[in-house]
Amino acid sequence: MEEAGAKVLPFRPYIYNSEFIDIKDVVSPPYDVIDTKLQDSLYKKSGFNIIRLELGKEFAGDSDDDNRYSRAKRFFKDWISEGILKLEAEDSIYIYVQKFYIDGILYERTGFISLFALNTAGDVHDNSIYGHEMTLSKPKEDRFKLMEATKANFSPIFSILEDNKLNVLNILNNSIKDAVATKIMAFQDDSNIEHILYRVSENNTIKYIQNETAEKSFYIADGHHRFEACVNFRDYVRKNGIKGVNADACMMYFAPANQRGLIILPTHRCIVNKKVEVEAFLNKIKADFNIREVDLEVLPEETKKAGQTGASFGFAHNSGKSFILSFKNRIKDNEVAGKASLESLDVSILENYVLKKALKISRDDIDNQRYLIYEKDASRALEKLNSGAVSAIFFMNPAKIEDVIKTASQNLRMPQKSTFFYPKIITGLTINLLTG
Repeated sequence: MEEAGAKVLPFRPYIYNSEFIDIKDVVSPPYDVIDTKLQDSLYKKSGFNIIRLELGKEFAGDSDDDNRYSRAKRFFKDWISEGILKLEAEDSIYIYVQKFYIDGILYERTGFISLFALNTAGDVHDNSIYGHEMTLSKPKEDRFKLMEATKANFSPIFSILEDNKLNVLNILNNSIKDAVATKIMAFQDDSNIEHILYRVSENNTIKYIQNETAEKSFYIADGHHRFEACVNFRDYVRKNGIKGVNADACMMYFAPANQRGLIILPTHRCIVNKKVEVEAFLNKIKADFNIREVDLEVLPEETKKAGQTGASFGFAHNSGKSFILSFKNRIKDNEVAGKASLESLDVSILENYVLKKALKISRDDIDNQRYLIYEKDASRALEKLNSGAVSAIFFMNPAKIEDVIKTASQNLRMPQKSTFFYPKIITGLTINLLTG
């Protein structure tokens, strides 16, 4: 059903069959936020949990012929044969609504799941789709191997699109209101986030969305490794002339940027396996930062307040002392204006002036997380500090949507873990088969 020039394509995914499963027992977060403990929990929830496809367990006896990728292929085939997964009847797009609370305030984010046409996009550096974060080879290799084995996308890439006139958001909301969209599942997850999925098969609505998005650029919010793996797999299929595999499109979630429910949360930086002498550290940074001591109990809130007037971080040390560090040097204009704007971001200032300059943590150290661990929950970060698991914490303020779009559109890359779009897109709602 591809229209000439269309980037957004309807598709016929596999979905879980509600006759055999309870949907809340078989979905999972994306693979990149799943640790061993959560993986075990998802395995125990259901023998049909998507974790067995998306991020299966590894075992001591694994080999080239028997490993988590080959097991995912087998599970996927068996679940289709057993009717656990069923193929949708016709090409559609899927409106996906998430309702969630932050600090007691209710938010709602609306977008849609469909396919993105890779055959109109060479990579993340063209004028159709842009990434904003750096990627690493190991996760891309992992996602490539999974696609090679299963010939499927299990988890949609999360993208945002500018929708200044709200045309896309309005057609999605009106499709729900006017019953053009059919609700096919609704559930609440373990984090009390409500997920609602609607199917839209009506041809005029699909064409309207295709026309509204045909000239737009898209910005990857989450799933940079998955997207680049899809591009690499597309190139691999083409280069090797592999028949029966259509890798020219990948499954993607599209969220209009101009909505209140598009939320970015901060990701805090914890220092591990490195001793930080607080007075020596403060002396090293005092030329670049104004330093204000505060009580630890109010540090997260004071970090938010300080961030309203400029780049600022909260710094908590295992001695019990804590400070607000406010950057006092303007980033000098660069010959490349985009580079100057990238270097003025909080995450870039922390990396360049604190981690690298003051703490002597190298680019290679950062890429391989030798002295850094990332923590999204401020309370959990403080627990790690109090237990002695980390020596210091840098509390961050969230990136702004406009900074993400600006950085991405200039083909620049933010440091790793610069953005945490909340909530994550759940894995297991739709599965895109690349064959047949």
